Amino acid sequence: MSIQPEDRTTIDMFTRPERGRPKTSPYDRSTQLKLSKRLQRNRDKHKGMRRIEVKLNLEVVDVLDALVAELGMSRAEVIENSLLALLRQGPDALQDLGALQDSEDSSDD
Repeated sequence: MSIQPEDRTTIDMFTRPERGRPKTSPYDRSTQLKLSKRLQRNRDKHKGMRRIEVKLNLEVVDVLDALVAELGMSRAEVIENSLLALLRQGPDALQDLGALQDSEDSSDD
């Protein structure tokens, strides 16, 4: 019995089993990651989401993580809900925050 390339039954009989996961994609891992990230960006874009980056003090992150654990939400959800609540309070609340920040800056000096 010889191997025939078009024969899908006997080809498995004559090859050594490969270790690891079976190959499910024709692309290498780095290409798969790029495609996956592109699809994720497109999904987020169609949902109306935009990506922003914020740098926070370690103390703020610790408080945020405690709140996240207590509420059972993600960081993004807690930050988004907090910002929405603050923005719903109107411009006066934002001005109060600005005055609070100015007083903290002057007390640090």
